[in-house]
Amino acid sequence: MSTFMITYFLSDTLGHDHDHDDCGCNDDHSNSHEHENCGCGKDDTHSHKNTNVDINIIGKIKSLGAWAQFMPEGFLVKTNLSAQDIFNEVNSVTNKGDIVFVTKVDAKSSACANSAVLDWLSN
Repeated sequence: MSTFMITYFLSDTLGHDHDHDDCGCNDDHSNSHEHENCGCGKDDTHSHKNTNVDINIIGKIKSLGAWAQFMPEGFLVKTNLSAQDIFNEVNSVTNKGDIVFVTKVDAKSSACANSAVLDWLSN
């Protein structure tokens, strides 16, 4: 079993090449909205970031094996999968423009201000 670091960046795009109501593409576009008085306290020209992708990525990562979240968009996972297999799994729930990075890590070749992270890598 190996340990891998998985980090990701969610772009501001939602993976759609269009932005209009009732477009007929069978996507409900429910992850973003632009309208007056939506209740979030911002002006009427904003969009909400697609948080469902973040939830999907986190769920996918947690399903791969024993995991530890060491940064907001950074996880360590102990698994028998390869880096490419992990990448393919996590990338399957991302949108266009999102970035996923997977690399193998171990305690001997890592450094961290939080010793608990290195302890977790050692076990």
